[in-house]
Amino acid sequence: MKSYLSFLYLILFYLTVYDCKPPALNNACDPSSKSFLELLIVKNIANDRSPSCIPYFNRFETNFLSYGAFLGGSPSDIYSAAVANGKIYIGGLFTQLAATTGGGAFVWSDSAKPIGSTYCPQLNLYDENSVASGTISEAVSDPDGNLYILGNFTHVQSFPRRNLAKIKPNCQVDLEFDARLNDTSAVLYDLLYLEGRIFFSGSFQTSTGALTNYPTPTLRQHVASVNAITGLMDDWAPNVSGVDVRCMETDGTFIYIGGGFTAVNSNGAGNLGKLHKDNGATFYSFMDTNDTVNAMFIRNGVLYVGGLFSSLNASTVTRSKMAAIDLATNTVLPAFSSLTIGGTAVYAIACFQDELYIGGEITSPREGLIKTDLNGNLLTNNYSIGGIYQIVYKLSIVDEKLYAFGFFESVRSEPRNHIFQLDLKSDTVTTWDPKFLNPNSFSQGVAIKLKENVIFLGGGFGAIDTRQRNYLAELDAETGVPTDWDPNPNDLISKLTVSGKKIFVHGQFTTIANTSRQTMASFDLETKTLLGWNPIFPAASIEAMLVENDAMYVGGNFTAVNSTSVNRLVKIDTIEGNIDSSFNPNPNNLIRSLQLQGDELYVVGQFTTIPNAANFLASVNRTTGAFIRTHTQTFTGFSAYGSYISDGRLMMSGQYQVTAPYNGFGLTFYQIPDLETITPSSTFPSTSEFVRSIDQNQTKVYLGGNFANFGGKVRNGLFSLNRNDFSMNEWDANLSLGSTVYQVIAHGNAVYAFGNITSVNRKYRAGFVKLDTESGNSY
Repeated sequence: MKSYLSFLYLILFYLTVYDCKPPALNNACDPSSKSFLELLIVKNIANDRSPSCIPYFNRFETNFLSYGAFLGGSPSDIYSAAVANGKIYIGGLFTQLAATTGGGAFVWSDSAKPIGSTYCPQLNLYDENSVASGTISEAVSDPDGNLYILGNFTHVQSFPRRNLAKIKPNCQVDLEFDARLNDTSAVLYDLLYLEGRIFFSGSFQTSTGALTNYPTPTLRQHVASVNAITGLMDDWAPNVSGVDVRCMETDGTFIYIGGGFTAVNSNGAGNLGKLHKDNGATFYSFMDTNDTVNAMFIRNGVLYVGGLFSSLNASTVTRSKMAAIDLATNTVLPAFSSLTIGGTAVYAIACFQDELYIGGEITSPREGLIKTDLNGNLLTNNYSIGGIYQIVYKLSIVDEKLYAFGFFESVRSEPRNHIFQLDLKSDTVTTWDPKFLNPNSFSQGVAIKLKENVIFLGGGFGAIDTRQRNYLAELDAETGVPTDWDPNPNDLISKLTVSGKKIFVHGQFTTIANTSRQTMASFDLETKTLLGWNPIFPAASIEAMLVENDAMYVGGNFTAVNSTSVNRLVKIDTIEGNIDSSFNPNPNNLIRSLQLQGDELYVVGQFTTIPNAANFLASVNRTTGAFIRTHTQTFTGFSAYGSYISDGRLMMSGQYQVTAPYNGFGLTFYQIPDLETITPSSTFPSTSEFVRSIDQNQTKVYLGGNFANFGGKVRNGLFSLNRNDFSMNEWDANLSLGSTVYQVIAHGNAVYAFGNITSVNRKYRAGFVKLDTESGNSY
């Protein structure tokens, strides 16, 4: 609404004053000119905040920033959820929350927080092959502020882009640029921009197939070049024989390459090569090393190289993982001759003024990161990289700040998870911390300035702004950002419900909010106070909780409550948790779902008596639990699972086959209160697919569960029916194959799906998604 009013104001302002401006005034930076007003409208409609004499009016437009639930750095299950009072409540098997950016994130340069606005939408990097987050190896920018990213991904902002993509200064994918790379299973390492071309390197070669089939099948050997506007492959095609090319540098004329290779254009070359930017077919003799080269940097005509090697120039010059080569004479300089680097390898080199920062899997003379002068003399600076591993894989410098990526947990005793920022002038570790979820490998990690206030981070982290939350959390429903509430149960939350100003939770925990509780607890959501409500149920024994006023109906597989024998369905109060002894339906098996309408409680589960004969579904008196009625359908198979009441009709779902009065699977409909059968228009293909949760808005019913299709249409985990007649519609969330939705909630203009979810519409997600009610598009 704010956005709409801002646009309306700008347009009305423009129309009001436009005709009053003298046509002679045509200075775009003069507020009294027509040009200024025209550009003012364009700048604000385009949401362009770049520095300019044209002002930007902050429109307060924000996107929902999707945080996910994680366990051990991997997406985890959300088993139960509620949306109420402007908040999202989730319970499940998770210990962390983090913003699901994928392996490329835009963050504010001052705070390192992920950006959740139309000013700079996230890339949502996704790898369809692994059904997981995409990763970034390297990124570069061009003079126009465009960003080029290289890594392992198949989609960027839902657009198909494999391994190489171009991002415009407004953070949107440039759809004109499309390299159309094939899936060669290659590792891609490095990226250069030079004179309107993008050079990239990796482990691709003839044996792994054509690098692209557009416009014709094209083979390349570990290095390639594409047009920076279109992404199309050009004819620069050096023949590099060996394992890979891991790094590249340029002096503006030549491209220097390093890696694990033995020849360039059929001429012997030991891990180092020199190629002309325009003619890749010419061989230029150059230095060699006796092992892999991982990193390069050029300064004042000197090429600094780092890797696994111990000698250069046909083993005539000894060096320990670092060397300096004079490019004018192709000779190894004396630099680094007295420096011995212990450990496996050098992986990264960065230079600031006359000092080198060298990162790697290094054990001495410092762990992970050392600092030298340009002659390779060790400086006294000690960064004390700490953790189980002390590895720095990649280094970037932006605005006198060093960004170090790797596999570590601290720097100078400050906790930093796999990334830190160093102020290069003061040599101090800053407070800037994007809180990576996961570490980076030796080929992943880059920081680059996209805009004045925006830093792009790439790597293998998958998600950022990681927050410790054990099994239960609260998020802001508008922004998606987790709140500060941290009840910290010590084990799984399997079921929760919100009623009024209270949340009720159940699981396997024995403590919550630093207080002893035996699997059940309740909080006041305004004060966040743990309430005295304390019924005792067996761990993870509850499948359904239904609250009305001061009473709660609870169904599951328990046979005792508060040390009293009670079979699977009970009514307790919401103040103390005491049992209502007058309510005693006594089902003979598991209860999974409860619905209340009028004086009748509709019960769904795997029972066959309650206590009268009833096949999975029955209604009982809400006060006494006395049996009222059941249905007349004939089922075979396993059990019922969920239920929902919509406009005087009850839907029941489960793993079963209907054999009479019609043939079908897993979803049945009844008139209430008599439970007469309504013949559905579509069913599941087999008993292996079933619905777990149902909710609705004014026009649609949303159903989530374990399935890949419904009514002959592909629908992974979530689909929608028209509310008026239960016919299937075209609404599609585009969840990935294998998604399981444990709970679906329609709330306001959004549909929330919670469960085992790793992507939506080829965007990386973890545990839940927020969707548009009409289009199915994800927030």
